[in-house]
Amino acid sequence: MKIAICDDSSNDIEMLRQYILKHSTSHKICEFTSPAPFIDRILANEQFDLLFLDIQMPDANGWEIAKELKLTRCPVYIVLVTILGEYIYDCFDRVDWFLPKPFSQERIFMILEKAQEKLYPKVFTFESEHIKVSLTIPEIIYMEVRRNNLHIVTNNNNYCIRMPLKAAVSMLSDSKQFVQIHNSYILNLAYFKDLNGSEIVLKNGTTLRLTRTQRKNFFDALADYIRGV
Repeated sequence: MKIAICDDSSNDIEMLRQYILKHSTSHKICEFTSPAPFIDRILANEQFDLLFLDIQMPDANGWEIAKELKLTRCPVYIVLVTILGEYIYDCFDRVDWFLPKPFSQERIFMILEKAQEKLYPKVFTFESEHIKVSLTIPEIIYMEVRRNNLHIVTNNNNYCIRMPLKAAVSMLSDSKQFVQIHNSYILNLAYFKDLNGSEIVLKNGTTLRLTRTQRKNFFDALADYIRGV
């Protein structure tokens, strides 16, 4: 992977660099002690797979940089490096993972592996209206069972197939970003935005009901997803 590290601390950059290369010497690392040179390279259409971004730098706010990158649909996965754990939920929709200080090799390795999974995603294959369809896991927003049919909702299309929800859960069991929130729903946590009482609000504005029996399961899965477990 091509990885950028943006941090005003040269010690933190060096520590991250060592951990990343320990994971794999094939990773290409670009180091920035301030965000301006990184932004210049992004504006010049240079692409990175993963960005480790410090939340607090003397001349920049990592939250705001992450927000701008997401708004411009910059195709880079963002790891927010922070000691401010209590503010993580506030910027959940701006970043992909969080890396608390002091650094943990186990967590850095986990983030690198999760990023590789996203870059080279597994495929969910099924037949809809006699046509074979293959979706990557990140494309699926949620699944819903209605009248014994499984409805698969994506950003571009909705598909209807004959499959029990239990079978879909089993097929997605290797992906930690899916959670059952209702007898009829499986949600991709990557699309979660907010919780309003018993209503889960998605990034596209859709609301789904969270049942009381699935509430603990949902919060446990969400916590694991935020931590990148």
